[in-house]
Amino acid sequence: MKTAPVILEFGTQRLPASADGFLHAATALTTLGVSMPEDWTAFAEEHDLTSPERDFGVGPEATLSPAEFAGLSFALGTPEARRWRKRAQTLLARALTGDVRLAAEIAERNANPEARRWLTARLESTEARRALMSTVARHGGEGPVYGQLGSISNRSVLGTDSATIRRERGVRHTRDGLRSEELLRLAYLDTATARAIAERGAQGNDAILRLHEEVARRERHLWDHPMTPKAG
Repeated sequence: MKTAPVILEFGTQRLPASADGFLHAATALTTLGVSMPEDWTAFAEEHDLTSPERDFGVGPEATLSPAEFAGLSFALGTPEARRWRKRAQTLLARALTGDVRLAAEIAERNANPEARRWLTARLESTEARRALMSTVARHGGEGPVYGQLGSISNRSVLGTDSATIRRERGVRHTRDGLRSEELLRLAYLDTATARAIAERGAQGNDAILRLHEEVARRERHLWDHPMTPKAG
């Protein structure tokens, strides 16, 4: 399979990769301090490498998936591999502490504009949900109300429940499987409900849930029956 090569950058390191994300094995191994083995089959079997060949311009060549490359960095004992392990430890620490700069760096390397739009929508949805949960807590919401709010939102926006979405779209977390427009609708619904709770002074689980159902029905009707501008 011939694909247009791209370059993945990790700090000062630049690794050629196929358009579908497989690393050029010979170059990747060089950055780990080892030469391309003469017997690739034996090397691949030793390290459980199964990535397909790709054509980088001179015919089919061996590749590594990013996961295989990371695994080799921990399996090999070269100074270069140890430096990659150090990078991996740093990245893990940044991820665990929620370093948004790391998220930005990753997003910038993604060439797919829809993926970047999805990330923006996901962040807006997450922030709207946090604001709603905070508003609910200030107005006496407790216990099961948080899950019930989510169920109402999911059925209004998605037409089904979280378990079905996770199963049908093959994700562990519901919002990982949602499209940008679905995330933005959830964000809008959560924001509208938080505003309504504050404006009407709803108190307690029952009042909060009734208000959220009212807002959800109204917004669902607007989504299903958008107003068309009158002809001038």
